[in-house]
Amino acid sequence: MPKQDKQIQRKVEHLFLAEKYYTDEAFADFDNVRLLHAALPELNYKDIDLSVDFLGFNASLPIYFNAITGGSRQSNRFNSELAKMAKELNIPVSSGSMGVYFRIPETADSFKVLRENNPDGFVMANTSAKATPELAKKAIDLVSANALQIHLNVTQELAMPEGDREFVCLKNIESIVKNVNVPVIVKEVGFGMSKDTIEQLKNIGVQNIDISGFGGTDFAQIESARNHELDLTYLDQFSLSTVESLIETKPFQNELNFFASGGIRTPMDVIKAIRLGATSVGMSGLVLHHLQKYSYEETHLFFESFIAQLKVIMANIGATNMTEIKKAPIIYDESLVNYAKQRQIKLFS
Repeated sequence: MPKQDKQIQRKVEHLFLAEKYYTDEAFADFDNVRLLHAALPELNYKDIDLSVDFLGFNASLPIYFNAITGGSRQSNRFNSELAKMAKELNIPVSSGSMGVYFRIPETADSFKVLRENNPDGFVMANTSAKATPELAKKAIDLVSANALQIHLNVTQELAMPEGDREFVCLKNIESIVKNVNVPVIVKEVGFGMSKDTIEQLKNIGVQNIDISGFGGTDFAQIESARNHELDLTYLDQFSLSTVESLIETKPFQNELNFFASGGIRTPMDVIKAIRLGATSVGMSGLVLHHLQKYSYEETHLFFESFIAQLKVIMANIGATNMTEIKKAPIIYDESLVNYAKQRQIKLFS
C-alpha cells in the first residue's frame, strides 16, 4: 500500500480532524423539538421492542453505524471494530467511501474487514454519485454488501482544495439504481437535503434516502482545515439541520423510506428522529469518537447504557415499538414552525 498517496493521506487526515473538531454538543436542532410524556403509558417495560426492519434485515436496534472510513491502516482498525460491534449489537454497518479502492486495489483489506468480522450481518458498501454501475458492483462484491450507499458531497468537494468541480450525477445515480441487485440508499454527508433534492431523487427511482443533516461532523470545517489557500467554513451556512431535513421529508413519507443521521448524540435524538419520520438513525462521529478516545470495551459499555436509555424514553412516551413512537405528541419550537411555514410544508396532516 503506497505510504504517501494523497488520497490515502486524506483519509488519515479526515480521521484526525473529525476527532479534533468533535464536540458533545450537536447543532442538529433536536433541542427545538419536544416530546410529551404519557402519565398513563399503559405498557409493561419488559415488552418494549427496539427492533426495526432495515431493508429486510431484522435489526435489534433503530440505529446503524453510518459511513465512516476505509482506505488506510488506521481505518482498517476502526472498520474492524465497527464490524465486530455491529455484529454484537445486531445492527447494520457501512463502509466509508470506496473510491480509494477503485484506484488503489491494495486498500481492499481495510474494507473487507467489515464482512470478515460480521459474516452474517448487514453490511453496506459506499460509493460516490459519479461511480459507474460497474464500479458500484465492484464495491458491492468486495464486501458482499446487502445494500449500497451513494453519497452526495458537493459542499465537501467545493471546500476540498483537490475536490471535484463537476456535479452532473442524476443520470448516473439512476443507472446505478437500475443495474445493481441490492437496495440503494442515497445519502448526504452532513449538509442535509431539501424537498427539492428529494423530489429529484424520487423521480429517478430512488426509494431510500439518508438525509444526513447538519449538526455533527462538519466537512466544510474539516476540508477548510486542509485547504491552505481558502477558508470555506462558511459553506455550512447553506446546510439544513437534521431536524430541518426531516421536516423536508414530510411530503414524501408515505412514498419513500427515510433514514436520519447527522449530529446524533443522545438516545433522545434517536427517538425524536424516529418520531419525525426516520425508520432508523445513523451514527458516525459519536461511535468513532468513542473508539478513538476510549477502548473497544468502554465503547461497548457506552452503547449498553444507550440502549437502556432508549427503553426508558419509550416507556415515558408510552411506546412499546417503533410504530408507536410516531404517535407521540410533539411540540416544535417557533423557529421550526417558521421554517416549515416558509418552506410551505405542513407539520401536521
